[in-house]
Amino acid sequence: MEVFDRDLIFKRLRSKPDNKVCFDCPSRNPTWASVPYGVYICLNCAGVHRSLGVHVSFVRSTNLDSWTPEQLKLMIVGGNQRG
Repeated sequence: MEVFDRDLIFKRLRSKPDNKVCFDCPSRNPTWASVPYGVYICLNCAGVHRSLGVHVSFVRSTNLDSWTPEQLKLMIVGGNQRG
């Protein structure tokens, strides 16, 4: 069984230059993510994504929310460069 440390994973992933800026706008240090797309977004853009509905974009906080191993894997293979 794999053990995932959410905080360690996001610390490493958010240190990548492409993930230091919101995927949708120029805001720096985004702390939210659109799980299906594997991209990092700011709080304001997370609100926009939430308004689209979970069938379009499922949004999670990288600091506050719990994450399943499957969701973390999506973020590991994703990132703003690949989005």
